[in-house]
Amino acid sequence: MGSDTSPSDGPADRIRSMRISRTLSLHVMRETLSYCALTFFVLTLVLFTQGFLRRLDQLFLIGLTLQDLWVVVECIFPMALSYSIPLAFLVGSLLSVRRLGADGELTGLSSAGIGPISFMVPYLVLGLIATIVSAWLLASVEHQSRRRLVQLFKTAAARGAILEPGRFREIGRRVIFIEDRDRDGMLSGVMIFDQRQADRPYRIFANRGRFHFNESSSEIELELWNGDLHFAPIEGRPTRYQRIRFKEFLYRIDVGHILGADFGPVRPKQMDLATLRKVLARAEAGDPLRELDQRDPIEYELEIHRRRSLPFAPLLFAAVAVPIALASENRGRSIGLLLVLAVAFGYYALAAAMETMARQPWLSASVASWIPNILFAVLGLGLILRETRRIPS
Repeated sequence: MGSDTSPSDGPADRIRSMRISRTLSLHVMRETLSYCALTFFVLTLVLFTQGFLRRLDQLFLIGLTLQDLWVVVECIFPMALSYSIPLAFLVGSLLSVRRLGADGELTGLSSAGIGPISFMVPYLVLGLIATIVSAWLLASVEHQSRRRLVQLFKTAAARGAILEPGRFREIGRRVIFIEDRDRDGMLSGVMIFDQRQADRPYRIFANRGRFHFNESSSEIELELWNGDLHFAPIEGRPTRYQRIRFKEFLYRIDVGHILGADFGPVRPKQMDLATLRKVLARAEAGDPLRELDQRDPIEYELEIHRRRSLPFAPLLFAAVAVPIALASENRGRSIGLLLVLAVAFGYYALAAAMETMARQPWLSASVASWIPNILFAVLGLGLILRETRRIPS
């Protein structure tokens, strides 16, 4: 009866301690998500601008309407998310830790007896959620967006809006003008000024023609009838003028530089996992894969493992960003940001280097794809163990 029980030994205090940890976790998550959201918006805008706005003139040139441009936005957005989510989480984690330290909350957490696990768990949980979202995007959304984008560009080019009646169109070193065009691709009043050969430019005039878009070669084919070719005089012989009369003439315009390499035939990044496995099975059976854009089986194997390994980037970044933020807390704000950006660059650069080694082939695709994750997992664990004294305990 004379024994004295310490308040810390009671179940009520143990429950209160659990509540403190839960409250801490929610608080840290809110702080991290707020910074992640801001960073995510900026990064997505930058990636979207790089992939879309810099080619806006070319997109209109190929014949996209305003309605088509909205579809382009819908397609590019999921593709940008695959990279903006890990980077936003990395920078957001750094900024949230720095904010907690700047306001003295880390010191308060240490005084409250909050241990390293309680402090790290919210970041790891958010990293796991980001990993799940990234895995879903890579497995189910990204390839569909790429294929939809391919179809949209080909459809727009096939519509022939690149040749708008009554307007001069400049395509490379060509200037094209048509008076009229109907829905079936029939043209009238065609004029073409071709300057690809600087020493011998020529002009084409045709009464009628027909428009056709060749998807396999990414070429516009103009079948012209009843016209003339006028060649400029040869240098040094200004009186020499050449004119050729034709009844039929086929003129091709390569628009592959406008469509870009990613908008050609079906590529590994445009296939779902089932199709990728079927292609690998065909390659193992000796099929040369002649109808596919990529005929090397390693490209399809690398794509399968990329979709499996890349989603773990947010979780790995969570294990690296928090120790770096704590270690650089008293060394200036820019040091921590530079370090985490170097980490992100190192991860993606290492992944690209491993893919190159797999193509040589010096490594198998499975090993090459998972080496960055393994190395960064070891790095994150090492940083956590090294900085465990800096984490509130």
